[in-house]
Amino acid sequence: MNTEILQISEQLKDAYQGDPWFGRSIKALLAEVNEDIAFEKLNGQHSIVELLWHMITWREFTISRLQREEAETLSYFEESDWRELDHSDNSLWKKGLTRLDETQAELIAAIQKQNDGLLEQTVAERKYNFRKLLVGMVQHDIYHLGQIAYLVKLLRNR
Repeated sequence: MNTEILQISEQLKDAYQGDPWFGRSIKALLAEVNEDIAFEKLNGQHSIVELLWHMITWREFTISRLQREEAETLSYFEESDWRELDHSDNSLWKKGLTRLDETQAELIAAIQKQNDGLLEQTVAERKYNFRKLLVGMVQHDIYHLGQIAYLVKLLRNR
């Protein structure tokens, strides 16, 4: 049976490119971001491009655990998280958008191969199960989407 896991998959898809209840989807909001504001850091906070690559990192972690590919350890993902980005490299924005699309497709495909039994299994190198990880991915996306929406509003209205 895979009813619950498919519901989680649908929530991830809706938040990413659907018509979510909370507002604009990730794709819709990121399409509104001009490259010139993507790299700006307000008051030492994370830039939009940093938030984008942070979301990619945890998608890659989740995919690796769903595929039982533990070639990369948890410490690899922790070290990649909030990595130092060269804010003078404008290609990071387009590369990030492409990689986010790729990891979204990979994540959905990996989830849809699973059944609900996976949800109770413990995630490798973690103390929680896949239900918490996958539901957490939905929450993580929405949390950072809110940050991005706020930054876009602030940066446009300066």
